[in-house]
Amino acid sequence: MVTFSYLTIFTLMALLATVFDMKIFDFTFWEALRNLLFSEVATGRMIILVTIAVGLVSSIVTDFRIFKARKQAGSS
Repeated sequence: MVTFSYLTIFTLMALLATVFDMKIFDFTFWEALRNLLFSEVATGRMIILVTIAVGLVSSIVTDFRIFKARKQAGSS
C-alpha cells in the first residue's frame, strides 16, 4: 500500500507540474510532459532519477516489512 501511495503521489505531482507548464508556456499536454521528463540538464535529471529510485525502493522495503509483520502476527 505504501508503494501504491508513493506511485500515486509521484504521478499526481508530475501531472500538476505538466499542467503548470501548459498554462505558463502554452505547451500542449504531451509537449509539457515530454519537456518535464526529457529536457532537464544531466545533473538535474540524475538527481530526479536517484530520488525516484530511493523513494521507490524504500516504499517497497516498507511494504515488505509490513507484510512480514502481519504474516508473523497472524501465525502466532
